Amino acid sequence: MTAEVAPAGTKSPALSVPVVIWGPKPPENRICTIRVLPDGSTIITGAENGHIVIWKLAEGLMPKQLMIGHSQKITAISQTSNSPTNTRFVSASADGRVCLWEIQDGRCIDSTSSVTIHRYIYPYTYKSSRHTRATRLFCIGDYSDIQVMDPQDLTVVFCIASRVEPDWISCFTVITHPEKEDQLIGMTLSGMMKVWTLIELEKKDPSCSLYEDESKRLEIQHIRSVSYICSARRMLLIVASSSWMIIDMDDLSTVVLYKNKTTSKRCTSGYLTDLDKVTIGYTDESINVFQLPITSLQKEGVPPVTASNRPTSNYFDEPEPFVVATVNGVLENGRSCLNDVQYAFLPYESAEPSPSLAGEKRKFSVVRSSKRDGSVLVWNMPPFDHQFMKAVPALRNLPFKFNGTYRESLASIWQTINESEDGSMPVLNSDAVRCSLFVTSQGKLFLGRSDGVIIMTYACETLARQWLRVPSERATSRILTGHDAAVRTMFYPFEHDTKYDPQYFVSGSDDFSVILWNINSGTKIHRFTVHGGPVKSFMIPPPNCSFQKQVTKCIASIAADNTVALLNIRDSKCMLLASRHPFPIVQVKWRPLDDFMLVKLSDGSVYVWQMETANLDRIATGLLAEDIMAACDEQIGIEEGTDETSAHHAVQLIRALKNKNMEAVKQKVVGGTPSGSATPSSHHGLPTNCGTAVQLGSPMAIIPLPGCAQGAHLVQFEVSALISGILHLDSSAEAPEGKTTAQKLDAAVAANYDTSSVTGLSRKLTWQFEANLYLDVARLMLSMLHAWSLDEDMDEVCEKRLSLHRPRHQVYFGNVSRQGELSVSLPTRFATDFDSFCKKSRWQASHSLNTSHLLAVIATSNTLMAMKNSALQLAKIRKSVVEMNSGHQNPDRQQVKQGWSLVAALHCVLLPDHVRPRSSYAPPSIEMLVRRWQDSCLEIREAAQALLIRELTRLGADGRRRLIESWTPFLPPLLDDSLSIFGSKLQSSVPTIQPSAPAPPIPPRTKNAPPDVTPVRGSEPPTAEGGEAGIQQVRRNQATSIILLGVIGAEFGDELNRADLTRATAVSLLELLVAAPSNLIPVHSPLRRAAIDLLGRGFVHWEPHLEISKVVLGLLDLASTNDKQNTARRIIGAPLNAIEDASRTSRQALSLIALARPPALITSLSMEVARYNAAAQHQTIQHTVVSPLLKSRTEVLRIVEELCEKRYNDIITMLLPVGDILVHCLDITILKHKSMADVFPPIVKFNMVAYCSSTKRIAFGGKNGTCVVHELRATKTHSLPSHNGPIAAVAFSEDGKYLATYGAEDGKINFFQTSQSFLGMGQAQLKLAKSQPAPTVSVPTTPSGTSFRPRLVWINAKSLTLMLPEGREQRFSL
Repeated sequence: MTAEVAPAGTKSPALSVPVVIWGPKPPENRICTIRVLPDGSTIITGAENGHIVIWKLAEGLMPKQLMIGHSQKITAISQTSNSPTNTRFVSASADGRVCLWEIQDGRCIDSTSSVTIHRYIYPYTYKSSRHTRATRLFCIGDYSDIQVMDPQDLTVVFCIASRVEPDWISCFTVITHPEKEDQLIGMTLSGMMKVWTLIELEKKDPSCSLYEDESKRLEIQHIRSVSYICSARRMLLIVASSSWMIIDMDDLSTVVLYKNKTTSKRCTSGYLTDLDKVTIGYTDESINVFQLPITSLQKEGVPPVTASNRPTSNYFDEPEPFVVATVNGVLENGRSCLNDVQYAFLPYESAEPSPSLAGEKRKFSVVRSSKRDGSVLVWNMPPFDHQFMKAVPALRNLPFKFNGTYRESLASIWQTINESEDGSMPVLNSDAVRCSLFVTSQGKLFLGRSDGVIIMTYACETLARQWLRVPSERATSRILTGHDAAVRTMFYPFEHDTKYDPQYFVSGSDDFSVILWNINSGTKIHRFTVHGGPVKSFMIPPPNCSFQKQVTKCIASIAADNTVALLNIRDSKCMLLASRHPFPIVQVKWRPLDDFMLVKLSDGSVYVWQMETANLDRIATGLLAEDIMAACDEQIGIEEGTDETSAHHAVQLIRALKNKNMEAVKQKVVGGTPSGSATPSSHHGLPTNCGTAVQLGSPMAIIPLPGCAQGAHLVQFEVSALISGILHLDSSAEAPEGKTTAQKLDAAVAANYDTSSVTGLSRKLTWQFEANLYLDVARLMLSMLHAWSLDEDMDEVCEKRLSLHRPRHQVYFGNVSRQGELSVSLPTRFATDFDSFCKKSRWQASHSLNTSHLLAVIATSNTLMAMKNSALQLAKIRKSVVEMNSGHQNPDRQQVKQGWSLVAALHCVLLPDHVRPRSSYAPPSIEMLVRRWQDSCLEIREAAQALLIRELTRLGADGRRRLIESWTPFLPPLLDDSLSIFGSKLQSSVPTIQPSAPAPPIPPRTKNAPPDVTPVRGSEPPTAEGGEAGIQQVRRNQATSIILLGVIGAEFGDELNRADLTRATAVSLLELLVAAPSNLIPVHSPLRRAAIDLLGRGFVHWEPHLEISKVVLGLLDLASTNDKQNTARRIIGAPLNAIEDASRTSRQALSLIALARPPALITSLSMEVARYNAAAQHQTIQHTVVSPLLKSRTEVLRIVEELCEKRYNDIITMLLPVGDILVHCLDITILKHKSMADVFPPIVKFNMVAYCSSTKRIAFGGKNGTCVVHELRATKTHSLPSHNGPIAAVAFSEDGKYLATYGAEDGKINFFQTSQSFLGMGQAQLKLAKSQPAPTVSVPTTPSGTSFRPRLVWINAKSLTLMLPEGREQRFSL
């Protein structure tokens, strides 16, 4: 996993809810590194398989959560700062990956990969300026000297290098001194000691390193650790594998040197636990406490520490160190590696040792972890002080033996659980299960057992039986027998590529055979026995192996005897067996266009096989082999002949001749395709009959927990896929009720080109089956996630009406981070019953976990509530309710809907009030909700918006104010140009320019802690390996802050009380709308959609700060993009694609803006029209002028229509500009054949608009008394000043010669005559022919145009009637 540079508002991964089923055996936890956090109660261990376990030390030692983010052995773990409240830590693994974790949420915040491997990391905090402190991580590892890393974004800030003999550093420590600068002491592998003075760190960068002050060669080798204690004499303890020594730091003289008595005892770590005591840990897991000779500790010229409880002479007159106390280790220790046992010491020294500390008894603990049995031991040491030593009668009574205070390992916890009476899951868990496979499109779970039997079960049912309190009927499982030894691997090709037959399913076993099964009937089709070893895994060749039709029907199986076989599963024969590989197979790749299969072995060589003739073409080694493997990826997915991808024609011909491949020779010579392979490859459009799960993604996945071979499984509910599946099935043609004609048509169309369905069953049955699958998954997930035990009545509703079931025991939820890292909760020794789990720990544990659970529950229950076709639900629920209580009445549809709405309301609104005590509730993380404000799945989007607004309301005005204060600094306009995601120039205020390249980071602030103000570094070049990560965090924060402040502005508008804040938010939103697409702000990102949405929602507040025409034109442009490419048939229920989504959001925003500020919108649109007209009339302009409104004319007309419906009076007020817009946007050619009412119906409501079809003119009467006449033929307008008040009605006579206008306030009717000039050659003019007095009426102003209004109706060519309210009429004639 390399760190890609992600744009600022990149979408968070799909919402998924992972739950873990633990197996009968614990995860193997071979601990290879350990660290105790500064709070003294959190211990973090890292294991060889890349797992990290977090232990809590309270009244005992308990494992809390397991974090899976590394695939290789963990090499170093470190807290990010030394403050006791710190909850973040960094972990590094042997493949160079570094992750930054948040303990409380179990989230991986960031991760990078590099080539360097870190072995030890330690944080160091220094004053970066007079008031601020900065923390950096010092790292040593498999590279020379020390790298210094930023703890927030994991970039290497600078190096601490050495001038003399640079070498790998094996250990280091920082020594502090009240009067002097801090010093860093490092020990190199070759036994050199180096001293660096840590000054002016903030001025260092990658080009300018810090160099050492002095170096000295020590007389001991293999140094394992170094520690320092500041007392009357500055002493440094250095532990090597066979001896340890104490050095005086002032003159680097040796104070004490102690060699191990037995050679087999190897020291691995040590600590000065008191002024005269040393604690040493050994590789055989034993711990010794030594008493130092007191006389050698005293220094000439320095008065001895005279304290009442300090001796002045050696104890027992012993001149050498001797052992006071010991903790026994393992005896049978033949060969121990260096890292098998790890020690950590508590507490860390406080940075400023105060004199009072020397007198007190300081408590010490040693923490030991062992790889052998994965155990962690904590020993709280008693104080071995002067009284203790005086009480010892003689030296022979020592050492005292201790056992350690707490000891715990996952294995012993599992043992306790397995011995308790209610052992957990039977089927997934029996020791016999070797492998499992979940086939989503069928909802089946296959379990391969060690006796060669494969069990086929219905996954939802199996899981429900494991987790929930359901009536236990007999399991509906089938048994497939055929293998003689343990089933090692299973594979379902159809899920990987739809060209395979959905009925095929293969399994490989330790009896060297591969069996092909029919998944529906459970029968064995064929048994391949080609391998000479256990079958380990299956692969499928890439889809474009078009050389040979045969290969596309094949799957590749890899076995433990280092062979690869291509098995043709359609014709049941083996195509190619690639054997003769001397080493284990690491990787198999294809070069489809050259017909090669490449097999990479563990010694680095690559065997190249020709698939058609089964010849070994060549064997490549070294760099060439790596190049060959790297070149494979270019060919995957390219059809033959599309590009110059395959080898040169002549080369292919020679190769074909050499391998005696006549078919290929013919093809090359004739230029045709080989016989029988003329099928075009059409796996781009999925066939419509391949089932919902394949089209929309699977609703649930069950996989073995990564790094756990011991039967632990991870069940992931994919919420958006689940919701879109339910919607799709609900609206699909087979739904039993409420078919609309459109659906019938769809069904007819579908039936035509859909003869065979998923399993050869009828579509109706398939539909029935899939609907059951999706509803079962939904109910299973809601049963797990529902907040049980908080509201008794609600629980009853769920069980009786919705047939959700209560889980039996504590549910082990997991949490997925941005790049797929996972953290899961571990079982405790004493299983808590489900009720107390719900009440005490479920909603208190983690913010991000609660966020995803609440979103999942709200979105899914809303979807189920909205199902049109609820017959299915009812049938399911009735069936299960009848089983539970036969006497009661069956729930009907209304009750079910109401039940779901109650569930949604409980989780969205009422939950915080139910959790006791209220303060312990961990509210959903606002940051995560903000990221989902425009999730691609509409239901999740709505849930997130509701939750976020609910959460902001719950915070109250003060909470919101604090939020605003903490996020404001990230608004891009307020940041340094080099950091802003918009680059240096805001495009909303200047003509568009491409944004400049982004520049380097400010360390991001954490959410609630006061910001670590680290000096903003100048423009240092970001380093190559993942150096973007720091900017990443700042960019993410910018995106979050824009949306969050936008939401607060839109919903609680007056709280953004400072004008500059509102302005910055508004400008940022507009900028997101109009900025040119860059790699930071892609065109259709959720971030842009959110900005569009918020511009509409809070327009009232943003309006003063924005140029409205920019907003409107930007939105119109996006809204109209959809009209062009709306041709492809969409799968109902699938999430919208980004373009449709953007245009949908823009349309909503435009409607909101239009309804909020009609005059502003109309004015800005008419200004655009005027600008266009002015430009078009100037013939001097050479290039063609394109009106921005014509592209999106349908959208403009839709808005005008909406305003006519809802904002009648505003339209009347602004009628003249509306007229300009309409004339500009309506299609004039249509008007020549139809009347105005046909083309734009809403306009009929307005009596002050008239259209003359004979002369093609439209007249609009304005509120200012002017009547404007547009000539559509000549595209020109006349403006006729006619009344002193608003014009109430206008009308053209039949032949179009006269235009009458009526002013209701000044009581006049004016007749205008169209006069043609001589012989109709000149321009037609409109002149006032006659003016007559008329009665005045007060025109009522009702919001919609329902009340009666005056009208003018021409009766014949010369006379007209004025219709007035109350049925009065008055006739006028010319």
